[in-house]
Amino acid sequence: MRRRDERGLSLSVWTTVALPAFIIAVGVGVDFSGHAAAEQEAREVAAQAARAAVHEVTLTADGPKLDVGAGKRAAQRFASAAGYAADVQLSEASGAQVTLSGTYDTSFLGIIGIHGIAVEGSGTARGVSVTR
Repeated sequence: MRRRDERGLSLSVWTTVALPAFIIAVGVGVDFSGHAAAEQEAREVAAQAARAAVHEVTLTADGPKLDVGAGKRAAQRFASAAGYAADVQLSEASGAQVTLSGTYDTSFLGIIGIHGIAVEGSGTARGVSVTR
């Protein structure tokens, strides 16, 4: 009687079990590093939006003054163009504080039902009047 060779059988079972876990582990690494990069981008965009806000000034008899309404609109337009929603706090005394929110669309985590991860970033800027 001929004996059946089963040497590859245990390897097939192990591969079947381990491969999906390995793919998910790699996916978690890729998506979380992508999320970290998206958070950094959000902080950079928030800082630039804050700078855009404090550049909105009006000239008065007392000198340049921050135009709060125009500054808020400028920051929100800048953030919107980059794909973020912005919360802008602006005053002449303290400058601009911009907080952005958005979503990082996952590449691999959609396999397990996670299609997006929230992203937030904030930045500040202060306008300084310079005279000669």
